[in-house]
Amino acid sequence: MELGSLKELGLTDNEIKIYIFLLKNGESTTGPIIDETLIANSRVYESLNTLIKKGFVSYNVQSNGKHFSCIEPDVLIEKQEEKRKKFLEIIPQLESIKKIKNPETKTAIYEGFEGFKSAFRKIINDCPNKGIIYIIGFSEQQFKSESLRIFISNMNLKSAEKKQKLKIILDSSVKETLGKDREKERFTEVRYMPKGYINPTAVDITEDYVYIFLWEEKPYVFMIKNKRISESFKQYFDFLWKISRK
Repeated sequence: MELGSLKELGLTDNEIKIYIFLLKNGESTTGPIIDETLIANSRVYESLNTLIKKGFVSYNVQSNGKHFSCIEPDVLIEKQEEKRKKFLEIIPQLESIKKIKNPETKTAIYEGFEGFKSAFRKIINDCPNKGIIYIIGFSEQQFKSESLRIFISNMNLKSAEKKQKLKIILDSSVKETLGKDREKERFTEVRYMPKGYINPTAVDITEDYVYIFLWEEKPYVFMIKNKRISESFKQYFDFLWKISRK
């Protein structure tokens, strides 16, 4: 199969081999990757770290070490919109070798700003048209980052295209800044926690997914896919929603 166009997305030969392996086999540790791709140990670790930084791969930590998985093929279109035409030519081929595995519980860690953006895209993609996304937002200091504020505003335009309803709980300290931005959005309802409430992380809940966002110098996103866990976070959200105010 001709996959040379993947180089147009900024991937090296080794990174392409690893991405295709993960697409074909699903979640994996480094051992099987090394065995099948025949890439040297050190090169595999180096390529995986680069793929994580670029937002193409996420990982979760289990008792036997890190388990790696790749992003969905269609997300690559959004990452490189200017090269959309070339990439669309190979999407059907990528989909044909994809094996979908749906374990009862799935976790992933997204690193860096690119990983942060990939997680946001996945939330919007996984939530159906006219679905609901429940959001417990960051406190004020996280939104001093203009890049974060602009990115979230842009992503909410994509959510509005799917007519997804956003129910958002924010710290009262952002009412005159981020709060005003969010209140203007279509399909969005915002409430504020009492003064003194501080939330250093953000939590998004939709369908069977829970995403926990940590915005630091190097952002992290922790994803959990589990119906019971998402339902308990939803109950927590409902409790906060009742004590919050417009």
